Amino acid sequence: MRALPRHWAVHRDTVDLPGRGELDLALWGWSADSPAEAERHARQRWQEVVDRGGPVRGGEATEEYYPRRHLPEEILEEIHDEHGVLVAAVTRNRYGAEVLNTDLLLICDVDFPTEVAREAERAERRPGLLGRLLGRGGAEPDEHALGLPGEGAAREAHDLTLQQVGAFCVARPELGVRVYRTRNGFRLLITGSGLLPGSAGAEELMRELGTDPLYTTLCRVHESYRARLTPKPWRVDSRAPAPVRPWSARERWFAGWLDAYGRASAEVAVCRLIGTHGPEARGIEAELVRRHDAAVRAESGLRLA
Repeated sequence: MRALPRHWAVHRDTVDLPGRGELDLALWGWSADSPAEAERHARQRWQEVVDRGGPVRGGEATEEYYPRRHLPEEILEEIHDEHGVLVAAVTRNRYGAEVLNTDLLLICDVDFPTEVAREAERAERRPGLLGRLLGRGGAEPDEHALGLPGEGAAREAHDLTLQQVGAFCVARPELGVRVYRTRNGFRLLITGSGLLPGSAGAEELMRELGTDPLYTTLCRVHESYRARLTPKPWRVDSRAPAPVRPWSARERWFAGWLDAYGRASAEVAVCRLIGTHGPEARGIEAELVRRHDAAVRAESGLRLA
């Protein structure tokens, strides 16, 4: 896995572009090596945008647009294999949540349509559905494991998503697939694929699963698969921190925010393991799975947030 940027700089200036008028344009630069290199990269990116006539999305894109651009994330932990090779890192994203970054495990989030996700929060349980779809493997969900929306189009859309996941697992017996329920859909950790983020094979697999195209873009831009490990702040009644980088710029304030966020997150889980299929993960892949499951509280039975 390529080293994540440790140094960030923003270059901001006003430019008068033909046919576009005056724009206040700000772009980030980054470097794994030094602040000076990050500043040079920011100026270079800014000039490249100006030279091609401005941001491609028009005036609204005078700031960086997540997830189509790298944005600063604090590195909390780096994980290496037995040979000292970097295989994963945990970072803090733009709204304060912890994120696992790796090119070793293929991670996909498959979200329900919005109306299905809303109904799933008031769901009823249908025992054993996932187990039947996967064909084998995986414990039966507990009484809170699989929320289902009510009857009608929303229920139908939910079941179709689940069937798509199940069909994928059965069609790919060589892959290890762990299926988790998230608040608004499913997360899959896929082992044994050998597919790098942004590769044609990885993106084809993601399309097959119905992964959000923006998530696919995010993986390509960051050159890693990503899994959020802690709740979105607003789901635990906590305000997201203002996007000031580095966090040390407001160290005392951020320490207070982090403590409150941690306490608010203590009684929720990010996702819940509901089924497995195929070969078990081994070696460093198994270690990453273990770390992921511990962080998201995959077998805690807690409310999903």
